[in-house]
This record gives sequence, C-alpha cells and structure tokens, in this order.
Amino acid sequence: MLAGRGAVGAERRPVHMGQTAVLGDGGAVTVRADDKQDGHTPDLEVVLLGGQPIREPMAHYGPFVMNTREELQRAFDDFQAGRLGRIPAVHGMGEGRPA
Repeated sequence: MLAGRGAVGAERRPVHMGQTAVLGDGGAVTVRADDKQDGHTPDLEVVLLGGQPIREPMAHYGPFVMNTREELQRAFDDFQAGRLGRIPAVHGMGEGRPA
C-alpha cells in the first residue's frame, strides 16, 4: 500500500500505508478504500503485482524491495550515487498540464 487505508480480499483484511498484502490463488482481487482516510493521504494508492510465490524474505523501504536490509542499503546507496540510471524527462509534463 503506497498511501491510505483500506481492505483486501474476500475477508476484507485491513491494510494501510507501508503494508504488503499477500493473496492466494483466485480469479479476482478485491481492494476497497476505507470511507475515511487520513488528512495527509486522502486517497488509497496500491501497487498490484502477480506471479508465483518465491518463498523468500522481503525487506522494503520506499520504492525498493529486496531480500535483506543490507541489500536495501546497497540499493539506496546506488540510487543516491546515481548508479541506477535516469528516466528522461517528458517535455511538456509537469507544467500544470494533465498527463
């Protein structure tokens, strides 16, 4: 969950910003935002990923997801040092125009 509060799955398990929900097999995913959100995060924002479970540990911080805190630190250091590359700017974006 990137922001907000809500519930996932048929059981409506509560989730909030910073949490990861792992769902089992099925043909549908249910995500519901809580009616009331925190003032500083007015929307529910989620990232949905699918795939086969790899049964490995998970550590996350910001946009980084790794297996260990040490790997997270290396990834963050690489990011700070500019070793992860760059995404070129799209001209005309960010100037008050809708995407």
